[in-house]
Amino acid sequence: MEGDSFSGPWDHGGLLPGSSWSREEILDASTTVNPFGPPFRLDTLLEGVGEELFSYPDPWSDRLNTRIARRLNIDADCLVQGPGATALIYRWMETVRPRRLVLFEPLFSEYGHAAEFYRIPVVRVPGRRWLPFLGTCPDSAREWGVETDSFNPLPGDWVVLVNPVNPTGQILSLEEAKTFLERLRRSGGGLLVDESFQDFLETPSSLLKEVSPDNSFLSVLRSMTKVTGLPGIRTGWLAGSRETVRKIRHSLGPWAIGAIESRVLEHYYRVPEWNFQAVQNARNRLSEALVSGGWPVAEGSSPFLFVHTGWGEKAAFYRDKLFRERGVYLRITEGFGPPSGRDYVRLGFQAFQKPHVLEDVFLNCIRSF
Repeated sequence: MEGDSFSGPWDHGGLLPGSSWSREEILDASTTVNPFGPPFRLDTLLEGVGEELFSYPDPWSDRLNTRIARRLNIDADCLVQGPGATALIYRWMETVRPRRLVLFEPLFSEYGHAAEFYRIPVVRVPGRRWLPFLGTCPDSAREWGVETDSFNPLPGDWVVLVNPVNPTGQILSLEEAKTFLERLRRSGGGLLVDESFQDFLETPSSLLKEVSPDNSFLSVLRSMTKVTGLPGIRTGWLAGSRETVRKIRHSLGPWAIGAIESRVLEHYYRVPEWNFQAVQNARNRLSEALVSGGWPVAEGSSPFLFVHTGWGEKAAFYRDKLFRERGVYLRITEGFGPPSGRDYVRLGFQAFQKPHVLEDVFLNCIRSF
């Protein structure tokens, strides 16, 4: 509608309005996109796609759906692809219409925005023990305050969990997640679990095997832009009950996935398992450099770093004056919902691509400012 504004609190991704920096000059440490690019060759991705661009693709992506479902070992009727995870979040919210949406913070802010758009009441459950950390930080999601066993759900509640936790990087074990899912099911509630970073884990804790055509208490979401390193090609999928998936697919409408998006998903799932050791090694190198310089870093298993800065009210000033003026985009964690969020930053994947840039600012510029 004319006059509507969607400026929102988005503080990451894309070029800043009015920025004089080119995309090549910017180090976007605010996003969580694989800095080493797709785990397949782009020339093979584009082979033959030219002809496909001049005709409509499969309207419901049935062939692609069957291939991916077979690779994931789930029923094809339980899977739907979409133009990115964010679009699927809104379609899921529109379809399921929870009585209440329960958000275990910290987590991706778009869940709260989508619930607000559809006028769904939101209950926020902040972490109880995880902030601040100094020195040795907690090891598990439970120690960070994601206390699933202390929450009392009501019938019709849907709980959102991000596993591994974003932005702290801690893992909710498979046993913890399954136990919580069963407790929600008995109470008449459901669980939406965001597993966008599962593929980067050495020991996955995915609930995907619990998805079945008649399991109306579970939905699993993944953003494929993270692992493919291609945020400009919007890909993602959601797994859930047959009825939920059917409604979401029709809500998206035909041709929700185009030829290029289909090729990305096909190429990614053509190989049984990708190795993301390069990402883990780069993350560990930057983490060790920051810790040796006196910056406490959460030793999570995810492919990003959660750093305690203690900047408080000066966080935006440091971000703009010391980082953006050097072409570095930085994500302050206030938008994820944690207490004292201005005292922490999350360093995303691109920070690992040029770690010396981050090391110079954190270890030299800030101290001398």
